[in-house]
Formats: sequence, structure tokens, C-alpha cells
Amino acid sequence: MLKLVEIAKAPAHIPPRADGPDLGGVFQALDDAGIPYCVLHGYENYPKSGGSDIDMLVHPSVTRHDLLRVFRDNRDRIGGQVIRSHGLHFIIAGSGADGSPRFLDLDMEGVVHGDAREILANRRRLRQFWIPAVGDEFGAYLARTIAGGRLNILRARRLGALFRQDRFACEIHVRRLWKETSAGQILAAAASGDWSLVLKDQERLRAELRNSPLNQLRDKTRNAARKINALWRPDGINVVLLGPDGAGKSSVIDALGSTLAPAFSGSYCAGFAPSLRRLLGRPAKPTDQPHALPRRSYPVSMIRAGYWFIYNTLGQPYRHVALARSTLILNDRHFLDIFVDSVRYRYGGPRWVLSLVRALSPSPDLVILLDAPPEVLQSRKQEVPFAETERQRNGYRALLKDLRNGHIVNAAQPFDRVVNDATRVILDYMAKRRQ
Repeated sequence: MLKLVEIAKAPAHIPPRADGPDLGGVFQALDDAGIPYCVLHGYENYPKSGGSDIDMLVHPSVTRHDLLRVFRDNRDRIGGQVIRSHGLHFIIAGSGADGSPRFLDLDMEGVVHGDAREILANRRRLRQFWIPAVGDEFGAYLARTIAGGRLNILRARRLGALFRQDRFACEIHVRRLWKETSAGQILAAAASGDWSLVLKDQERLRAELRNSPLNQLRDKTRNAARKINALWRPDGINVVLLGPDGAGKSSVIDALGSTLAPAFSGSYCAGFAPSLRRLLGRPAKPTDQPHALPRRSYPVSMIRAGYWFIYNTLGQPYRHVALARSTLILNDRHFLDIFVDSVRYRYGGPRWVLSLVRALSPSPDLVILLDAPPEVLQSRKQEVPFAETERQRNGYRALLKDLRNGHIVNAAQPFDRVVNDATRVILDYMAKRRQ
């Protein structure tokens, strides 16, 4: 079973850096591994300042597993580890000097409407990394921008600056991608700096953009395979936060949702199964005194246990789809709570029924206990007597001894450190899952 350790005392897996993962370390690791690459655009301040979405191209022979191995073997140099990957799209997480998470988003799919081998063969060195030749960069950036319907004044200025560097090479790429009339319209805009007609005709130009049937088939196949793989191996995560009243679960959950936003496509907070009264549209009873109401009768408790099982089981497909979409699910109240605080849920049936429901229900990926001395918990919230707070704390700690995926975070420390420690537990789990 998992040995319970105060996470605040555990050393970080990756030494923290002042600014998190090092993009320069990524470039050096790729060069040392002999992997041809180039940064497609937006590189002016690299590697000193990394963007939120770094677009790169690697040689078609390079696989996802090749890159995962390079990132794993060089995690100390990079200052982070891969926590998510879709195809050749990677998110690397590290931590800053203050312990807060930092993320590096590497999109290495290299979505270009040209020959990737040719682009890499023509690449040029800029400082300590590689970028495309001017014409290749212009063509790739223009095609990607038009295909996504994202052409605007700022992107047009960048295209104009590239065009002025090598007009002849840029013209070749435009004429490869569009018919004569449209190519002439784009070239006139690039030469004059007036992109108004191109902006107006973006939809038509996107429809006309030439892409070989083979490339289209490859892209569709890649997207389908990615969706199937996501359903088979979801990279979202279902996290349960436990703790007595006063541990700060709600506040930590709110903070985790925003802190981990760069690592997920979305997040939501889940809870215990809704009451039957709420499902029937009847007003809920006050809950500010959770232990004031009597336990329910044996028959009613058995019915409710059956309802909890159905709710947890039938809700699993919805949760699975959410996890396949890279969603972070944070549970404020969970079925596990009833094993420590059955009075709150007014359960009056046998404990073995609850154990059976738990055994047959889907398990969360991680369970994090926010733990603090009873004195600290009581100073924050006094819904129950001191003795009950102490009993619950001991009960939660005992519960985690039987959980292989359980972790304890010291909730008595400053709030920012609590959030950082809980974040580290989640990110370390995601990184180990990718290994």
C-alpha cells in the first residue's frame, strides 16, 4: 500500500527553474538526438521567451515515441516532463522558483501544405535553433492562417515582412497553393501591404487552397486515430479531494481549475450523487448542521445505496467521454466520504453494502486528502464539535492507507503552497502515466 507522506516534505521530481521548462533545452535535446526540426513561426524572442503554443515541424520519420524518449531522457535539462501528448502535440510541465506550475506547449505536428522533407532540407539556423527558409516559412504560415480563417492585420504584417525578404521564393509557394487569379490577389496584397481584399475573401481562398488528396486522407486518418486513442486511453484525470470541514477543499478546487487550465482542454467540479429530493423537485433541507438530522431507516438507506450505485455507474460513460476530451474533473464530495462521515449522509444501513457499492463503482484516478490538525480545522469552520473533527481527520487518514492512489497534502500551510503541492501530485501522476 502507498506510504503516506506529507507532500510538502517530498522533493520535487524536477528541480524548479525561475521560469519553468526551458525551450532552449528542448532545442538542444532535439539537436543532440539528431532529430531534424524547425520552428515554423513566432520565434522572434525564442528561446528566452516561449509562447503558449509553439508550432514546430519534425521529420516525417520521427515518431511520437521517439520524441517521448528524448523528452524523458532530457527532463533535467528541459526542466519539465511530458504530462500530455496527442500525436506529436506535447505539453511539458515544470515549476518555477516559487513552486507554481509552468507549462510549455509544443505542437510538432507541422501542419504545412508542402513537402516537410523539403522544408527541413532548406532550413536555416537562428541563434541556437532552426527556422524555415523565408519562402517556406511564408508559404506554411500563409496556408495555415488561411486554412484556419485566422488572417488578421498583425499576421498580414508578418507575411508582408517575409515577402519583402525574398519575393521570388514567396511567389513560388503562393502559386503552388492557389489558382492564378487568387495567387495574383495574394501577391498584390503582400507587395502593397493592403490585405483588405484578401481578408474579405478568406472563406473563398480557404476553399480553394490546394491540398493533395493524399494529404487530406492522411489528415483525416490521423484525426480519426487520435479520437479512437483518446477514448481508449483518456488523458483527462478524475481527482477526488477529501478532508474534514475546514480543510479548504472548495477553495483549493477553484484554484486548481485555473492553475491547471493550460494542461487541460477544460475542467468541472463534481460532487456526491444529488439528493432524491432535488431530483423530484422538492426543496432541500438545511445543511448548515449536517449532523443534526437523524439517520434514515434501514429500508430507505438500502434504497439510497442502490441509487448511489446506479448514479455512479450510469455516470461513468459521461465521465469517460469528458476524460477523453482532456478534461480535469475535480470532486468536492465523493462516495468515499461516506466511509468516514456516514452521519452527514444519514445512512442507516450496514457498512458492507457501502463496501459493495464502492467495489462495483468506477474508481477515481487520484485521491488527495487535505489534512490539518483539528485545531486548525476548527479555527476555520465549526459546523461539528472538536471531537468529531478529530475523529474525521483520523478516519480520512486511515481510509487513505487502503488506497494505492492516495496522497496527503498538508492543508495547514499557506494556501498557495497547498495549491502548489496538490498541483504537483496531479502533474506527477500525469507524467508517470505517459512513461
